[in-house]
Amino acid sequence: MDIRTLARLAGVSPSTVSKALNNRNDVSAETRQKVLEIANTHGYSPNSFAKGLKTRSTENVGLLFSRDRQALSDNPFYSKVLEGVESELSLNNHNMILSILQPSHRVLPKMIRERHVDGVILIGIFHEDFMERLAAEGLPVVLVDPQKQTDAYAQVQIDNEYGGFLATEHLIRNGHRAIGFVSGDLGRLSFRQRFDGYRKALRMHGLETDERLVRIGGLEDGYAHFTSLLENRPPTGIFVANDINAIRGYKAVHDAGLRIPDDVSVVGFDDIDLAAMASPPLTTVRVPKREFGSIAARTLLRMIGGGENRPVIVMPVQMVERGSVSRRDGASS
Repeated sequence: MDIRTLARLAGVSPSTVSKALNNRNDVSAETRQKVLEIANTHGYSPNSFAKGLKTRSTENVGLLFSRDRQALSDNPFYSKVLEGVESELSLNNHNMILSILQPSHRVLPKMIRERHVDGVILIGIFHEDFMERLAAEGLPVVLVDPQKQTDAYAQVQIDNEYGGFLATEHLIRNGHRAIGFVSGDLGRLSFRQRFDGYRKALRMHGLETDERLVRIGGLEDGYAHFTSLLENRPPTGIFVANDINAIRGYKAVHDAGLRIPDDVSVVGFDDIDLAAMASPPLTTVRVPKREFGSIAARTLLRMIGGGENRPVIVMPVQMVERGSVSRRDGASS
C-alpha cells in the first residue's frame, strides 16, 4: 500500500495523511486517529528511503560480517553477537541490513554506496582497501572485536588479556605448572591479547613460558594441536584461546588414551553453548555475547545521534568453573 491508497481509503489528501503520520498539529485528532487505524489495519509503513530524503535518516543500520570458511549461522560466537545487535536495534526502531563478505572483498556494498544506512557495524576481518573506502564515506562505524589495534574507529572489545590471565591463573591455582597454550593466529588482536594474559599469569607466579607447549594457528585445529602437545612431555593443563578448539581437543585426549581432567585439565574461552554440554563440561572464560552485540548497536546509535565520535568500550569477562580442571598436589587453597 502506498500513501495515495491510504489517503483514498481515509477520504483525505495524501498531504493530510503525511501530516497525520508525522503527528503534525494542523490535523484534527479525529482525522489522525482515522488515518492511523487504517494504516495499522493494512500494515502501511512509510518507505524508509523516501523518508530519508526529507529527514536525512533512513533508520537503517548496516551490519557487515566478514567470514572465511564458517557461515554466520554456524558460528557459535558471532551468531549470538548478531542476536544482540538485532534486538537492540529493534528496541530503538531501527532496521538491520546484513551483508556477508569474504575477507578479500574490496568493494563497498550498495547499501553504503547509495546511503541506505545511517551507520555500520563491522564484524570480522576486512581488507585494508575496503576500510579505506569505508572511511572515505564518512559514516559512523563501530568495529566489533577488531582484528588490529586502531584509533581510527569506535570499537567494542573483549577484555582478552585479563581473560587469558584468569584462565591461566585458574590452572596455576589448581596446582598445574606445565601449562600449554593453544590458539588461532596471533596476528588477530584478540588471540594476541589472550596469549599476553597467559604469559603474564605465568610470570606473576614465577613460571617460564615454554615455547614447546605453545601451539598457534587455525580456529578449528584443536585436535591436531592437542595431539602434538600430548606426544612428548605433555602439559598437565592447557589453556585454549577459543572453546571450539578446546572441544575439538577433547577427542585428541581420548584418542591418546587419557582422560579430562584426571590426566589433562582444559580451560577454554568464550563460553559457547557447547561448552556446558561437553563431557566433562568445559571450564571457560565467559564473554557476554548478546550484550556484546547490544553495546555495539547502542554505541553506533549514539554516534548517529551526534554522540561521542570514537569511543572504545571493553566488555568484562568472568571465569566459569565446570568439570574440566582437576586439582594437583601443591594447589593453593
